[in-house]
Amino acid sequence: MSRVTFCRLTLPILLSVAVPLAQAADPQALLMRMQQAAGSLDYDGTFVFQHGDQIESLRIIHKASEGVMRERLVSLNGTPREIIRTGNEVRCYLPDENAVLIEHRRTDNRNFPALLPDSLSVLNKNYRVGNSVSGRVAGRSAQSVTITPRDAYRYGYHLWADRATGLLLKAGLIDAHGKVIEQYMFTQVSIGKAIAESDLAPQHLSKGVVAPRRAEESPATSSSRWAAAQLPAGFALERRMQRKLSARQQPVEHLVYSDGLAVVSVFIEPVDDAVRGALSGLTHMGAVHAFGKVTDGHQVTVLGEAPAMTVDMIGASVAPQP
Repeated sequence: MSRVTFCRLTLPILLSVAVPLAQAADPQALLMRMQQAAGSLDYDGTFVFQHGDQIESLRIIHKASEGVMRERLVSLNGTPREIIRTGNEVRCYLPDENAVLIEHRRTDNRNFPALLPDSLSVLNKNYRVGNSVSGRVAGRSAQSVTITPRDAYRYGYHLWADRATGLLLKAGLIDAHGKVIEQYMFTQVSIGKAIAESDLAPQHLSKGVVAPRRAEESPATSSSRWAAAQLPAGFALERRMQRKLSARQQPVEHLVYSDGLAVVSVFIEPVDDAVRGALSGLTHMGAVHAFGKVTDGHQVTVLGEAPAMTVDMIGASVAPQP
C-alpha cells in the first residue's frame, strides 16, 4: 500500500476520532492544567512574540525545585538582553550598557507561558470560556480554549495547551473584531528534561557587567491618596506599592488594577526635570495602550494590555482622593 493510499484511508478515521476528543474536553479543566503546568514543570524552549509589526524571538529555560521557581529568558534578536529570575528577585542584564538592573517583585507577575491568574474563578464574571478544539503547535499535539470578554473593556484570548502536560504553547490576544493583535508561540520546546545549572546562569556575566541598578517594591504608606475614581465593570484595585527607581529621586507610586486577567498599571510621581515632557494623552503600541497627564503637580502614566477605552477611563479619573 502506498503512503498516499494509506493517508487517504486513515485520514477520515483520524478525524472521526479527533472530533469526539475535542468535544469532550472541559475548557475549565484545561485552563486549570495550563495554570498549574506553567509553574510546576521544567521546560526549555524558543518562542516568538509578535506585537504590531514587530517579531521578537526568545529562549526560556524554566526550573521548579522545592517550591522555588528559577527562570532564564534570553532575547535572540535585536539588542542583547537577558533576564534571570530566582523566586522574587529579577535581574535584567544589559551588556550594551555594562549594567544589570536588579528588582524585587511579587511572584504573581504573569508572563508567557504563565499568563493565567492564580484564581480562575474570577474569569467567569467578565469572560465566557468556550469549547476547545484539537491541533498542533511546535510539533506537539495541542488543545485550544477561547476566553471571550462579556463587554468591550477587555480583550479576548485564544490559548493552546500541550495535551500531554498542559503547558501553554500558544496564546493570541483578540480584539473586538476577532483580529489577533498580539501573539506568543513556541516554535520548539522540551518539557520535563533535566535543566543544568549552567543553563540558568547569565551568559553576559563574564563580559564586565558590573554596574548594578536597583528597583524595589514595597507596600504604599497609609497616607497614599491617589486612586482611579472610575473603573470599568469587573476591574478593582489589586495592589498598591512604592517603587524605588535609581533614576528617580523620590519613590514612584504604582497602582495595579485588574479584572483577574487584564492588568492596568498606574504610575504617579512628582513632576521634576526627570519626568518633565513625559507622555500626554493616549497612545498605543500593538495591544498595549498608554495614557499620560499632569495633575496636582504629579505625572500620571497608565499602561495596560487592554482596549483604549479602558486605559482612557482609568487614566482620566486618576486623582488625589480625600
